[in-house]
Amino acid sequence: MPLQAGEKLGPYEILAPIGAGGMGEVYKARDTRLDRIVALKVSAAQFSERFEREAKAIGALNHPNICTLHDVGPNYLVMEYIEGTPLKGPLPVDQALKYAVQICDALDAAHKKGITHRDLKPANILVTKAGIKLLDFGLAKLASANSGQAPKPDDATLTMALTGRNEIVGTLYYMSPEQLQAQANGQEIDGRSDIFSFGLVLYEMLTGKRAFEGSSPASVIAAIMERPAPSIADIAPPALDRVLKTCLAKNPDDRW
Repeated sequence: MPLQAGEKLGPYEILAPIGAGGMGEVYKARDTRLDRIVALKVSAAQFSERFEREAKAIGALNHPNICTLHDVGPNYLVMEYIEGTPLKGPLPVDQALKYAVQICDALDAAHKKGITHRDLKPANILVTKAGIKLLDFGLAKLASANSGQAPKPDDATLTMALTGRNEIVGTLYYMSPEQLQAQANGQEIDGRSDIFSFGLVLYEMLTGKRAFEGSSPASVIAAIMERPAPSIADIAPPALDRVLKTCLAKNPDDRW
């Protein structure tokens, strides 16, 4: 049941709802001990595997372009409260490059800690007065996790059923080819998958459109797996077009 303004979770007083999803709700709240405004992410169930993974991932990172974890409760995470809006294109090339550098810097910090985000998309990137903030590490893969273990269906921010049994974990329009194949062949996902997703975000920042569209989940998958990377040569310098195509290489070994 959603929490109401004035209710408390531990020392945190609920002020207003921010958003909701399959895994729970997010609230604007006040830390009554420090009189600080925070974002309270409440799990729909008791502290879930996804929440534990997100807490460990964010807790391991300290970067100006990554949201900060303040505290952990029995069924909630206490995050930095960020005033901003989700990333949206089309943007001028210079503005898109400014944000792109910050996104890459945040990803680099995560990858150096052995953390792959696995759900990079505009909705998980907030634009603030100070720049961008990368959010939602609920699908993050930590280097210490057991390799070859298929993610559980309830980990998904968006789960597309391909058959009665097989499921894809992630957000379909922003997934890499190897992420799409991982469920079937157990292929290992690493930071290069985030680079592909970054290329998709970069294209959307510049054009306001998704790089790979389709009329059905199957056609979107086919486009990601088979269609050549789209060009931005008509709106951006040739060097940036080459960067984008390298990010969107089908083979992870061919990416940055």
